Amino acid sequence: MTANLSGNWKLVESENFDAFLEALGVDPAMREIVQSTIPRETIMQDGDTFNIKTIAQKITEVKFKVGEEFEGEIQQGKVKISPTLDGGKLRFEFDSPKGKQVQEREVRADGRLYLVLTAPDGTKCTRIFARE
Repeated sequence: MTANLSGNWKLVESENFDAFLEALGVDPAMREIVQSTIPRETIMQDGDTFNIKTIAQKITEVKFKVGEEFEGEIQQGKVKISPTLDGGKLRFEFDSPKGKQVQEREVRADGRLYLVLTAPDGTKCTRIFARE
């Protein structure tokens, strides 16, 4: 099944985000700043090729093809990301200074984009985006 993630998305809900940031070692003051930001994502998809632009505390943009490792940036620095597409989910796996992290994006039956983040210790959070 091919995912169709294209669109302009705005964060509308977060579940367990503070615990996720704490598991990554983010200090309380920075967690408060990060949680007060309402990120937006623009996803452009052409088959297995993606361009994801995120506007939050800063603007980031990644362009990649599923199955081809690429370099991305997280708060702790640059990382090599391995993207896969399985069952409608776009999955990123990468090694951070704290260990392996996973990000999964999918559009569910309610039409919203779900971004599930997993910290190296297994702490998960869900960030839910609606189309703009």
